[in-house]
Amino acid sequence: MNENLIPFDRTERFAELTNAIKTLRDCSAEEAELMASKVLSRAYSSTYLVGLTDGGHRAVYWWSFTPGFASIVPFDVDGVNGENGIQIWRGADEETNDDFKQWLSTLTDGFDWLHPEFRDL
Repeated sequence: MNENLIPFDRTERFAELTNAIKTLRDCSAEEAELMASKVLSRAYSSTYLVGLTDGGHRAVYWWSFTPGFASIVPFDVDGVNGENGIQIWRGADEETNDDFKQWLSTLTDGFDWLHPEFRDL
């Protein structure tokens, strides 16, 4: 494992995500590590990696600020391609009971890999 690719304090998640990408995409360990690093690096502050879909070719991210939104974004060894992302959920406002985790709980079976934070919804 290339320790230089691991985002700070995410060794366990990096290893799990690398394995998932390697298996789903049937790619080399080096390519999977590079993609996992790019995908995890995109998740910071109020942006959360939710999981992988489309055979491990797209990542789902949730921006938790109000009103938050979620998008599905393609990625490869060159990085996460936000320009080709598609918004799949948007929160209304603070006064509306439009909960992302409640919405997501009905869709978790459709993920190829789900971040542990979202597995027990």
